[in-house]
Amino acid sequence: MNATKRKFNALLQGLNSPRPSANDQQPRKTADIAAGKLASPSTPSQAQKKRRMGAFADGAAVAGATTTTTDITSSLPSLASISSLRRPLQTPAPAARPPEVASRYCPADREQLLRRLATFGEITTWAPKPDRVSDLEWAKRGWVSVSKECVRCALCHKELVVKLNRKQQDGKEVSVLIASEIALVEKYAGLIVSSHQPDCLWKKRGCDDTLLRISFSSSSSTLESLRQRYDELCFRQSFLPYEFNLRLPEDMVIDTVLEQLPDDFFTHPPPPAANGTAAGQSPNRAALALALTGWQGLSNSRIGAVPNSASCHTCLRRLGLWIFKSKEVTEDGQVLVPATMNHLDPIREHRYFCPWKSPQAQSRIGTTGKDAQATASVTLLQMLKNESDLRNLYAGRSRKTKPQTPIVAEKENTDPATPQKAPPVILEPMSNPQVKSSVTEFDDAERDAKDKERWARLRKVKSLFDTKSNRKLKRPGTPQSAKATTPQK
Repeated sequence: MNATKRKFNALLQGLNSPRPSANDQQPRKTADIAAGKLASPSTPSQAQKKRRMGAFADGAAVAGATTTTTDITSSLPSLASISSLRRPLQTPAPAARPPEVASRYCPADREQLLRRLATFGEITTWAPKPDRVSDLEWAKRGWVSVSKECVRCALCHKELVVKLNRKQQDGKEVSVLIASEIALVEKYAGLIVSSHQPDCLWKKRGCDDTLLRISFSSSSSTLESLRQRYDELCFRQSFLPYEFNLRLPEDMVIDTVLEQLPDDFFTHPPPPAANGTAAGQSPNRAALALALTGWQGLSNSRIGAVPNSASCHTCLRRLGLWIFKSKEVTEDGQVLVPATMNHLDPIREHRYFCPWKSPQAQSRIGTTGKDAQATASVTLLQMLKNESDLRNLYAGRSRKTKPQTPIVAEKENTDPATPQKAPPVILEPMSNPQVKSSVTEFDDAERDAKDKERWARLRKVKSLFDTKSNRKLKRPGTPQSAKATTPQK
């Protein structure tokens, strides 16, 4: 019994001993520890095998030991497994964090507004609210989402809990729009402004409603962003819905857009190999239609690119592409198994404040008429049309060119004594000279009447500037008038 205790104490001392050096990385067997000697070195493959087998391998190695020693040590972990626990864990590289929100007052910074709006994107921390207290209204006043139903000002760091009346319905929480709920919404709408610190600048003025407007002033940057959205969607072409699954606006014709795009739009720069499109392959019409309406690939800060979803980087709306794609389609285009949703309306799927859907968010201040009703997609199509017309004009391929009659150059008159022949005057054929003369006389009489009326108005205006002194100077027979009319020598 005493021998067993000594062996157990020796085993405990071996467990508490410092980590062996680089030259002595092999684990020691229980029998060798009890005997007070080290085990013979083994090959690296055997060491890896022992680390994998753990305590079971060590128990098999000491099978020849005494029964009492085996009973005590079989339930203890091996030295190899314990040494592996002492090693530092190999943690994966951290994922890229989302862009941080600046702690400054920037009511005219569109990028910072989108960053604040992105903090409300997680459904676990922010539930959908009515439009009066939506995430856009909070972000326009400098608020960001920090925890569940809790917002914080990025400048004055004031926190506020936004919790509306909700009830359980079919296992899900839904908002209750009752009289008290409407009053609570109005209360929170006022707290968006009044909850800031007294000296906070966000309390005085927030972001303008037209800050989300998309600019298409630079054609090169517009085409570059359109190509980027197209490439991101082509990377997800296995999940993209078919063209007949889309419900596009009437003024968006993909064939016309393909004609208006530059010739090297799909080839320069070359498409990435990851999207699966070859150099000579025809363009993906569904991807182009979604790119023209503001959609592009969805990317998550923790898991990276999401292959089966798209998103709008303006309203931060996420769209599952697979639910709009027909499940089984024959080669001739006949649908065997329809999609979960009947069709995809890419304009309708945007949020209410998105400029791709809302003309008010895209229109400029003071615009009226047709320009005030144009969304971002309509403006983009018009820009592509204008650029196509300019390219055709510069290349001499304008579609509205009219045939011009050749101009014959006349010979110069070398003899000054000979009068030069006047160029011929081409007269229009007169089918009825009497009608032609009557029309001319009517035009002359009308012109004379207008001239008389114009002169009468001029005389009336001139009389307003004639004062009494000027009238005395102009009175005939007076010496002043004679002096004024006498020319100086």
